[in-house]
Amino acid sequence: MDSFDPRTVERYLITLRTIQPARVQDVIAAYGEVWDVEVTPDLVELLKNLHENLRADSKLVTVRKGTYVLNKAGMLAVAGLLKVRVIDNSRLFLMKQQRKKYHG
Repeated sequence: MDSFDPRTVERYLITLRTIQPARVQDVIAAYGEVWDVEVTPDLVELLKNLHENLRADSKLVTVRKGTYVLNKAGMLAVAGLLKVRVIDNSRLFLMKQQRKKYHG
């Protein structure tokens, strides 16, 4: 993971932690919402590569085929970056956005 921008790695981990369990597609979609960035094809490719590296390094635990959660080390890394309350607030914000989107 040395070739990845540390900020991108941190953001990916925080996004996955916020919405887990999740597929890589779910994380990519949420990444744009959580960080208010445009998800370009280059960013999608970067995040997919990052996901594969994390999976290869056993940093992700498979819940079911194609769906992952962070392992203990990943959870602790995210806990060092943000307080649980911030993650919970982000999760609630995303849920409210989804409700508005689907229920008018």
